[in-house]
Amino acid sequence: MNLLSKAELSEIEYLLFNKARDIDVSIYNAIVDPSNKEFVLDSLMLYMTKDGGMGSGLHIDNYNPNASVYQVYEALRMLSAVGFSSEEKNALLEQIVNKLGNYLFNRCTVEDGLWNPFVKSNDDFAHSEEFSYLEHPYSIWGVHPTAAILGYILELVQPTKAYYKKALKQIGYIFAELDKEKVWNEYQFISFNALLGSLKKMNLFPEEQTRIEERLKKEAMLHLEEKEFNFASYLSNVELDSILQDKVNSQLDEILSSRASHGLWEHKKGWGSNRYPEADSAALKWIGAESVWNIILLQKYGRIEE
Repeated sequence: MNLLSKAELSEIEYLLFNKARDIDVSIYNAIVDPSNKEFVLDSLMLYMTKDGGMGSGLHIDNYNPNASVYQVYEALRMLSAVGFSSEEKNALLEQIVNKLGNYLFNRCTVEDGLWNPFVKSNDDFAHSEEFSYLEHPYSIWGVHPTAAILGYILELVQPTKAYYKKALKQIGYIFAELDKEKVWNEYQFISFNALLGSLKKMNLFPEEQTRIEERLKKEAMLHLEEKEFNFASYLSNVELDSILQDKVNSQLDEILSSRASHGLWEHKKGWGSNRYPEADSAALKWIGAESVWNIILLQKYGRIEE
């Protein structure tokens, strides 16, 4: 089994400190030393908007300074990734999560249990085509990022709080999606895998965990011949059988061998058009972010030398 060596990690760390955004550096520092988690909170505060959401390019491909559900998802994903939970007594964490909960549940419209990831003002600022505003995005985006968000809320909000109870009520819409036989796209994999991870962490809904896990494996089997299908990321919270495990192992080996000549990883996904010159600066920012999330993935699968 190929591993990222300590020497390679040290080299990557040096490059990250010189090239990555502060938020990505803070995430890296938190995953290698959990005592540094507080800096992630400080970094996220720089992206918080007056209405309690997240904006200002927290997601690199969306330069909109205004808050949106997707940007809130990004923040919650980061908090979960570095190990924050509702059990921690941290005033700043509670403040951030409460503001995000207020934005989601009191300022954003829900349609059939789902939040629209976008806001109309996305189109007023540089963005990848993926983040162009859609009034009804659900035929494409499905449960994403709603399913992931609800899982993160259950991780980060105390069970006695109103937003936790609201998430429990809303999550029934997500479970109902498992009964639909439509073929999943990447967004469904991302959100259901994230939700599964949250439910496992919190030991909630064991029967639904099984349903999600089985559906993730069933849908993944339809993509065995697709080289670009992200098995390692989409199935990171799933107990795998040999066929899918082999796919994940092969992909992890590819990640380990695919660092660019500058020593970090590059983002494979472009902006889908040449409408905005900011796409070039986004590509540079992605070098740090992509590298940090690859390290998180390698760490999760035990692919970093201890």
